Amino acid sequence: MAFSMYADDLSEYIDHHEEFLFEIASRERGIYPELVKMYSEFYDSPTLDSERAGRLVHELIDLLERHGKSDKNLVRVIFRLLPFFSKASRGAYSIRCSSD
Repeated sequence: MAFSMYADDLSEYIDHHEEFLFEIASRERGIYPELVKMYSEFYDSPTLDSERAGRLVHELIDLLERHGKSDKNLVRVIFRLLPFFSKASRGAYSIRCSSD
């Protein structure tokens, strides 16, 4: 996996072929600052706090609303990531990330 994420007993990933979601977000930096920041830190194995996870939930929902109708792959990736970030946010878990 390109980017593995762990929070408490939860885990999720963003594979190499799924990085396109960051490219979509990068076109609208002002709307998706957390996704853009996450992409800039992608290969530095960042740690994300629960508040940042909550902001990522909202940015992913917005990205889904704006671009999901025309991109079913984006829908699939976002639907898989949303529960992970939501649980990390609500559970106040830090997310440890590991990059290839």
